Amino acid sequence: MPARPAPIARAVLFSLSLFAPAGLAAVPPRVAPPAYATANYGLTFRAPRGATYCPLPAGWIGSDHGTTLFLERPRRCGASASYPSTGRSFAPASLARIRLYYGYVTWDEGEVRPPPCREIGRIPFLGRARPLCRTDDHGEISVEVAGRYVSDRRMEAERAAPSEAVLTLVTRAGRLTRDLAVFRRVAASLRTCRAIWHGPRGRYTVGIGPLCPDVGTF
Repeated sequence: MPARPAPIARAVLFSLSLFAPAGLAAVPPRVAPPAYATANYGLTFRAPRGATYCPLPAGWIGSDHGTTLFLERPRRCGASASYPSTGRSFAPASLARIRLYYGYVTWDEGEVRPPPCREIGRIPFLGRARPLCRTDDHGEISVEVAGRYVSDRRMEAERAAPSEAVLTLVTRAGRLTRDLAVFRRVAASLRTCRAIWHGPRGRYTVGIGPLCPDVGTF
């Protein structure tokens, strides 16, 4: 793994969700910065005003795969995290939130069919109109939009698997209209970006487009 880019576009890692087990040491949530960026996968988006996130613990070592922004403030965040940056803990478990996952596609597209989509519309996402897929589960509503993109030109040249990004809104019926409006704005702001890395073989670029914003490490 090459050295982290400095100072351009360090990965923002404020992430996804698992319910905090009883007795788990807790830390307070933090206010999300205006922009999110990952230098590892070349993506950035604008965070909703007033959103919060659960921070990764000091000294955390793991893999960058996304984040979660809370539209309702958690009472507490767990003081530990699993290896993927998406493995956070928080309470209560039913908070309205927007989750972003990204990673390389590692399966054969011809062998795997996407899950059925209950389409409720289409929105701009990663450069094209894509379907919004809704699922309902015991009073919890999830709305998802997904797309593939190129995060590494070298891999594209080698005909390797592309990257994918999945943006998901988790909410309840009473909040759906307003939270969906926020979700649409976040989805529309998501774009690819470019980061400069410095490794043992010299300098190289990850991502496509303007430089990723220098948003610090979260």
